[in-house]
Amino acid sequence: MSLNVKLHPSGIIFTSDGTSTILDAALDSNINIEYSCKDGTCGSCKAILISGEVDSAENTFLTEEDVAKGAILTCCSKAKSDIELDVNYYPELSHIQKKTYPCKLDSIEFIGEDIAILSLRLPPTAKIQYLAGQYIDLIINGQRRSYSIANAPGGNGNIELHVRKVVNGVFSNIIFNELKLQQLLRIEGPQGTFFVREDNLPIVFLAGGTGFAPVKSMVEALINKNDQRQIHIYWGMPAGHNFYSDIANEWAIKHPNIHYVPVVSGDDSIWTGATGFVHQAVLEDIPDLSLFNVYACGSLAMITAARNDFINHGLAENKFFSDAFVPSK
Repeated sequence: MSLNVKLHPSGIIFTSDGTSTILDAALDSNINIEYSCKDGTCGSCKAILISGEVDSAENTFLTEEDVAKGAILTCCSKAKSDIELDVNYYPELSHIQKKTYPCKLDSIEFIGEDIAILSLRLPPTAKIQYLAGQYIDLIINGQRRSYSIANAPGGNGNIELHVRKVVNGVFSNIIFNELKLQQLLRIEGPQGTFFVREDNLPIVFLAGGTGFAPVKSMVEALINKNDQRQIHIYWGMPAGHNFYSDIANEWAIKHPNIHYVPVVSGDDSIWTGATGFVHQAVLEDIPDLSLFNVYACGSLAMITAARNDFINHGLAENKFFSDAFVPSK
């Protein structure tokens, strides 16, 4: 069975056999529509069903109002007939191919008790192409976890990852206690549609915890291109000592168009900077977001709260781009 899937407003058409999810059918055809978690949790792949029938699995993201408007999640919906969807399509990603690459652990730096910064060296012949903001799957002993790439494309060709230790986490135990320098690993990617769009709007980057990783990659790429858009970086952590890098402050000192606000959400008697929820710090400084693009990366709770509050403060819904960190299943 071959079913047509037509995307609006792009007019792009691809086919589905009805057994794969709409998202998987699109990606198999090298048609890049918006997605992130691929399991119905984050909502990045939300689309509007214009016509046709789909079979959708249960998910926790769509509200009754969403469903009434015809919203579906392409990562957990399958076409039952020819369908038409209102969904973003990204030709910017059409030249990028997801592949599995061997790599070796070139270096690992432990910062405090719960952050590890990994540098993975690929073979000289492996020319991985990605856009700043995308992520890869790290594969160790047959298990995999998704991590955002923390460095801009180019450079020495290594892939940098920021990993937060998860209590009793199987993968965390491997990374923090078992990995050896020069150990052979595998990565699969790049993946995701989290990247900086080409327009002239000023940018708010919102990061929670190691959600700073893709922000670092995207800002580095903008600096490398000498992009002069106004860039506002807000990075939230529970306490002041949790900030594991000072590079954002260095950017703000060196580049007049970059502004950085670290935000502490927990009790910290010696912290003198911004406090509270990181997205609320944005609204205190920029109460009208109608002329901004927002790129947010962190927990699903942070993403959801930021999206709702930012839209209530003028942000266009299609100007909020996110990559939510969701627990492994």
